[in-house]
Amino acid sequence: MGLIIRPILGLAGLLGCVALLADAARAEPTAAGPGVMATMPGQRPAVAPLFFNTVAARISARRFWTEWERARRDASAAPKMQALIAPARRLSRLQQIAYVQSAVAKRIGWRSDATQYGVHDYWASASETLANGRGDMEDRAILKIQALRTLGFPSSDLYLTLGRDSVGGPQTVAIVRAGGRYYVLDDTGAPPYTPVHRPEFHPVLTFGYGASWVHIPVNRTTVAARPAISGSGTAGLADSH
Repeated sequence: MGLIIRPILGLAGLLGCVALLADAARAEPTAAGPGVMATMPGQRPAVAPLFFNTVAARISARRFWTEWERARRDASAAPKMQALIAPARRLSRLQQIAYVQSAVAKRIGWRSDATQYGVHDYWASASETLANGRGDMEDRAILKIQALRTLGFPSSDLYLTLGRDSVGGPQTVAIVRAGGRYYVLDDTGAPPYTPVHRPEFHPVLTFGYGASWVHIPVNRTTVAARPAISGSGTAGLADSH
């Protein structure tokens, strides 16, 4: 996670981070208009992420564009990517999400950007992470997004989210929308979960294909957890909007 974001998430609190990012975004006009990133041919329009009881406000987040452009590079043709996702090709969508979470945790060891790349912060492409077999939480989240995309998940349903967990501190996670519901793939390797099952996570900034957003908390309402989805490969995936 970037040097700018980490201290904000760790010390100033979520609301302070939201305000700072929103102010920074307003100060970064772009030729394409605020909050607009280049889209790929045939790509669906970016869809605002609505999760963890927040409102997603579209911003430019221009200072992160170089990192995100590298992160979203297509890795589907890479032999190592094809080998990674091969066992999941015939699984259901929910099983594929669970498989990718587990497979990346098992195959990609943790290594800091300073050790791997000699810099404090670097969002590696999926191809780079697969070649190295190592990465930090951003790198592994990016790899999960690209693996799901290779399995056929629409780009518009895939997100990279930076936030803060009141238990675990600053976190970067991959989030995918499937069947109208969101599933979070965190860096622990634990089964994916839905937002209602992890209310202690507070998203701050999300990157999607074609746009980026800052999250503004809204008043929390009581949401009853629904039964977990049963079936092979879906442990921990629960039914929730």
